[in-house]
Amino acid sequence: MKIKELKQGDLITQRIDNLIVSFKVLSIKQIGRRFQVTFSSASGIETASYQGDALITAI
Repeated sequence: MKIKELKQGDLITQRIDNLIVSFKVLSIKQIGRRFQVTFSSASGIETASYQGDALITAI
């Protein structure tokens, strides 16, 4: 799924050190050509910036 297609509430998975970690999209905001996405996980809340066409695994 492309970052620009994400919606609040979407679930994202990522493999980190052979563990599957789940992230929930709390918010997504377009800033110019980039998208600022705030995620929540068991480790807390974090914000990252991506190009709109960047790919991410959503479930």
